[in-house]
Amino acid sequence: MTMRKAIERKVNVTRRERGFSLIEVMIAMVILTVGLLSLAQMMVLSTNANTLSGRMTSCSALAKEQLERLKAAPFFTVAPTVRNPLLTAGGDVNATVAGYSQFYDGDGLPSVAGNAAFETRWLVTDVPTVMPLQMVQIQMRCLSTAGDRDQFAVIGEARFTTFRTANVR
Repeated sequence: MTMRKAIERKVNVTRRERGFSLIEVMIAMVILTVGLLSLAQMMVLSTNANTLSGRMTSCSALAKEQLERLKAAPFFTVAPTVRNPLLTAGGDVNATVAGYSQFYDGDGLPSVAGNAAFETRWLVTDVPTVMPLQMVQIQMRCLSTAGDRDQFAVIGEARFTTFRTANVR
């Protein structure tokens, strides 16, 4: 083997083993950083979505539970003409009205206003009818007590409406 071939062979081996340049490593780090930042942003969005989903589920369950209580209450108390106070017309779904709202903590247990995570409000209205019966419409709304502190407070609410009737003879 000549000296020239030995030098060329050593140069070829050195070229194959030289590794990455500093520019290549920096470009790879930039690409990796962009990818990791995108993943971090997706984690934040998914956490917010899960929180909102949990709030919506809780609101729906609390509103349905309160609505079922009102539907299960007897229409009349003592006589067929004295309506149950729970079904007396009144209330408001857009404001807290005593006797027509209930506060709940984060576990869904009744609470006072200062410690509440959710509030259910309902509106009972008489529905005129020509038949020999009384009819009421019950509108139910459950919302987070976070108010303006949370941008998703309005999205995470639940609204339901039902009707109750009773024969009058």
